Amino acid sequence: MSLRSLSGRRRSGFTLIELLVVIAIIAILIGLLLPAVQKIREAANRMKCSNQLKQIGLALHNYHDTNGTLPPGAEAAVLPKPNPAGNTTTIVGTSWITYCLPYIEQDNLFKLYRFDLAYNSVENGITGGAFIPTIYCPSGPNPKNFLDPNANMTTNPGTHYCGVMGPGGTVSPATVTVGAVTYSYVVGSPNSNTCWGTVGMLSQFTTNAGSVSTNRLIKFSDVTDGLTNTLTVGELSKSIPNTTPATPNHFRSWLRGQNSGSATTKNVTYPINSTFYNGSNNYNDISFGSNHSAGCNFLLGDGSTRFIRDSIDLNVYKMASSISGGEVATLD
Repeated sequence: MSLRSLSGRRRSGFTLIELLVVIAIIAILIGLLLPAVQKIREAANRMKCSNQLKQIGLALHNYHDTNGTLPPGAEAAVLPKPNPAGNTTTIVGTSWITYCLPYIEQDNLFKLYRFDLAYNSVENGITGGAFIPTIYCPSGPNPKNFLDPNANMTTNPGTHYCGVMGPGGTVSPATVTVGAVTYSYVVGSPNSNTCWGTVGMLSQFTTNAGSVSTNRLIKFSDVTDGLTNTLTVGELSKSIPNTTPATPNHFRSWLRGQNSGSATTKNVTYPINSTFYNGSNNYNDISFGSNHSAGCNFLLGDGSTRFIRDSIDLNVYKMASSISGGEVATLD
């Protein structure tokens, strides 16, 4: 073969410029596709979150069918069960989530819980270390990264779903005025971590006499405002900013009842996605919220779920957290 024929042969492969152009085109395509993939993933997470709330709603309805009432939202001082004859010493009780365990396929875990001991006993602290997928939003922060810092609870994750205690506030009664009508709501321990709304689906419960929440258990027949328009459980799954003063204390054990603040029930006091724990006096007033765009999912009393935007009128939002105020307002 001659040198002339070799030099005339067409070369194969890419030049450096052609390779750079191909890489640039691929990078542009990835840049265009990535937001779409993220949107699809978030839509799937939001749907899964809604479905988990529906499972919780079914659990609450099954509990009601079995017991005739909803479970206690957040037990404060309660007598142990079983209670020894003649005993009058109370313990700090547990949460509505504990009572729902048999109805979310966690019956074995429920059987481990000691109702004769405080929620933060050594024995119950071991039980509280269990990770229950149903009570976490897939878009929320990893619960294993936010464990309860309190004694006996240091292996315990919190929850992304909290019961609605009703309208809260820094004074009692809290008020909402719409037009010429003012609605009033009693608030227990206003302006403190232990603040609790008294007219929600899942609020404080105590066996001590003389409290507005003494033996407070809600029947569906008590919800005269209509189950379809009454908030029952909402998301507390928004990522915590690094600047939040009390980040380690934002989430507490899902076992925790009302013990200087409740880990599993919150008031409707501030707009959705607006307020984190300040490390001082607003633990029960932390805003419901999520990492979903512009709002969060809620479970309603009838077992349905609804995504409520953080732009909702605050008065309407507060009224929807009351079970029997007679307010003329709906979420529609």
